[in-house]
Amino acid sequence: MVSYVSVSHKFFGGLSRYLKGYFLDIQDDLQMANIPYTLEEYLSVAVFTTAATLLIEAALFGFIFGLLNFSIIVNMLLSFTLAATVSGLLFFLFYSYPITKAKTRGNKIKKLLPFAVAYLAAMSSSKLPPITMFKTLSQFKEYGTVSEEANNVVQDVEAFGMNFSTALKRQAKRTPSAELRELIWGINTVSSSGGDLTSYLSQKSNEYMNDYKRKIRKYSQDLSLFVEMYLTLVISGAIFFIVLSSVVSSISGDITTIIIQTFVVFILLPLISLGFIVLVKSISPLE
Repeated sequence: MVSYVSVSHKFFGGLSRYLKGYFLDIQDDLQMANIPYTLEEYLSVAVFTTAATLLIEAALFGFIFGLLNFSIIVNMLLSFTLAATVSGLLFFLFYSYPITKAKTRGNKIKKLLPFAVAYLAAMSSSKLPPITMFKTLSQFKEYGTVSEEANNVVQDVEAFGMNFSTALKRQAKRTPSAELRELIWGINTVSSSGGDLTSYLSQKSNEYMNDYKRKIRKYSQDLSLFVEMYLTLVISGAIFFIVLSSVVSSISGDITTIIIQTFVVFILLPLISLGFIVLVKSISPLE
């Protein structure tokens, strides 16, 4: 079965080879985002998808404006403009996706790293070879993106025949996490020089875990503040508004007050509560 990537590269490979000089800034992001395509292949998919969207959207808008009895010139102008706008936004999404995904993976690695390093330290105390430790970590899917990073090292060693040190150096260059990059360079230095890897991993484990505990304490303090603000401003404020508006409504008999009450209770309050939940989850070191 012919893949979408191969079809895209067949039609737009030449154009992508010309364009990739202008998009070298996302080449590293593709690796950091763990996207398994070369820059040329990724640009081929982006251009092919954008071109197909442009044609489909132009035909769709042309059909819609034709039903609305627009003149041919206005129809063509509006259809092409809107289709080009949609296609341009789509291409921008293709451009920004590796950057966004790399940052997301970096944040996930940072949150899981304290536990993964503790696991590595425990294995190292059993005198396991470093490559075996990474292979075991790569199979432990509970560590998510950290397991994926470890699996890249294992694949370079087992599938491509690299030695462990070279695989570590390669992974250090393509990981999106500064903390993991520092750890990998440290493991490479210690293991290459014959140092005590167990002591190094134990030290880094304590360092990362202390930092994680500090973030948990800060999150607990911030959460208490947000809960107080939510109860004071949102809940108490909403109750006060409903009581006050009910009194005013009973005196004036104005139906507008009832409409406002309905809006506040069934739309505004749920939206504020949803925003509060999103805010709390966004600052959580556990997410």
